[in-house]
Amino acid sequence: MMDIIQQRILEIALQLPGYLGYEAKERRRDMDKYTRVTLANKYEELHTALARVRAKAPLENAVDLENLDQKLLRLIARFETAPRGYAGWFDAAQIVEDDLDALTQFDAALTNGVPQLKAAIERVAIAVKSKQGFDEAVSACAELLDNLNARFDEREQFLATGKKPALSILPTPRIESPLGALEAKKSPPAEILALANLKLNDAIEYAGTDFLVAGKITYTIATGAFWAFLLQDGNQKLWLRIGPGNEIAACKQIQFTVSSSLPETLEYSGETLTRNTSGQAQVSVEGASGVKRGTVEYARYGAESGARLWIENFGADTRAMFGHTLDITEVKIYRR
Repeated sequence: MMDIIQQRILEIALQLPGYLGYEAKERRRDMDKYTRVTLANKYEELHTALARVRAKAPLENAVDLENLDQKLLRLIARFETAPRGYAGWFDAAQIVEDDLDALTQFDAALTNGVPQLKAAIERVAIAVKSKQGFDEAVSACAELLDNLNARFDEREQFLATGKKPALSILPTPRIESPLGALEAKKSPPAEILALANLKLNDAIEYAGTDFLVAGKITYTIATGAFWAFLLQDGNQKLWLRIGPGNEIAACKQIQFTVSSSLPETLEYSGETLTRNTSGQAQVSVEGASGVKRGTVEYARYGAESGARLWIENFGADTRAMFGHTLDITEVKIYRR
């Protein structure tokens, strides 16, 4: 009896205009999701390989490798959270079946990046072990990851505007000239690297107070990374910010209201501060409850006195910090 009813429902449904096209779209939606899940798993395997390289790398390589890690994590997260292609039967911006096929092919084309990235990570591992060619290997790997993320930018533009992305093979990463070995190595000072690699429950002595590291935020942008560490001593809290530009600042979270359109200058605590850095970053937030990732829009204001004001919008949470720059000698680290 049930089979007869289901057959009758199907017969009626088949008389509805567009029903077969709707079913075809649904199958393509599933294929789109399956492709992305498969790719996420493949790139997650490469993330595990990169983690092994990081575990064996010396301290001076830590910042560059963490930058690669954040770029790869961003790509994996986008595979896992990207919207499925079908816009909906009654949406104003319809995506037709041919578009969905193109979208699936576009996602599948990113599989070309898997063997390329595997080879790039292997070159980084060799450079770490041999202590030769590290900068060149990291640069090539970072460029490849930027290209992969750029492909996803095109995918999102396609879904938003209907502009079809190109399906060409990913460009081969740039190979640096070996003559680069003659140039002075551009890396942060060892003291900055030591601060950037602080971990939860490490101890920091600053201004006569011993703090424990209770949280860490890693900000990843195109040119590298910078950090903010939550320092706590009982009820006293302080933020130690590292970078951009190897700058160190001690800040406190404040109540500060600013318009959505950020001005070029702000007034706070008797200081006139000028906006000198702003943009969007991928963030990894580590605390007592684990690690969470997302994005933040940020702006840093500064004054010649060394005063700094940070405005950060995490989406559902906007906050401000105010403080001053300091010298590395004012901070002492005690590893746990």
